[in-house]
Amino acid sequence: MSGKKRSGKRQDTGGLPFIDASSGDVPFADEPTTPRDAVPLPGPTPGRPAWGRGAAVANDDDARAQIDTILDAARMMDDPAPLLAMLAEKAPVALAEVCCGSRAPGGVAFVRASLAHVDLLEGQVTPRGLYVRLLELCRDDVEARLAVLGVAAERFPAASWVVKLSRKVEGNRAGCVHLVAAVSHPSFAQVCTAHAEVGHVEGLLHAAAATGRGEPAAALLAVDPAFAARAAALALSHSPSSSVVAHLAAGWGAEPDAIVSRIVPQLRTRAAAEALLAWSRHLPHTARILRAVIPGMAR
Repeated sequence: MSGKKRSGKRQDTGGLPFIDASSGDVPFADEPTTPRDAVPLPGPTPGRPAWGRGAAVANDDDARAQIDTILDAARMMDDPAPLLAMLAEKAPVALAEVCCGSRAPGGVAFVRASLAHVDLLEGQVTPRGLYVRLLELCRDDVEARLAVLGVAAERFPAASWVVKLSRKVEGNRAGCVHLVAAVSHPSFAQVCTAHAEVGHVEGLLHAAAATGRGEPAAALLAVDPAFAARAAALALSHSPSSSVVAHLAAGWGAEPDAIVSRIVPQLRTRAAAEALLAWSRHLPHTARILRAVIPGMAR
């Protein structure tokens, strides 16, 4: 699968080295500059010691001279959003150092605030490195980690590295976030296959139940036909008009009646059973079972 993201372009670093989250410190220059359009750093949090009063940042050249002051300021903040907004406007390279560099303060507030600037950060840091680094910076907070994964999945739904990221964040439920985010992408079937290949069964079952799509069930055929049948039943329960039977039949090959009939015991609603019957005109074994069980199912 390709890793092409939906938006954003790599930013011009103005001669500064390209930053990879796995590398060391960004080599800011020592010589100070005189800013023309200086914007003061946000003031200290009430009740905390004052830091860097009068410090200002006009651009990345200026930020290189003040990076220690900026980082010291960042570590004192309860709400880093104003600082990151200022850096996003004036000094995107410094923004990357503060959000995800080797000396980044980290923590839930910083990671969540950083997600508002991923367009810029992806221009300074390789996308895979960016999201891995943000996860490292909020490793003890499940909700923040899920938020990072969600942004990565939405922006790079076809990227294979998001499959690995899913396992890192969701564990045995890997794929739940990524698959739902990728449902409208042209590569959705390939994304399902990628998750199936590494055994992300729970994520595929969740995707079938949440979207009604047939691709998760088709991908699970290679793992275990029983899981594929379960996913098909979940898809039909979500959307009786789901084309999951067509996906299963195409993936199964000859004699699709054998696999489609295995859906019947998994069905929990009459609407889903009747929908499956409509798909089973040319599947005599499945149709016979359904005609026997449907009358006894609650509407």
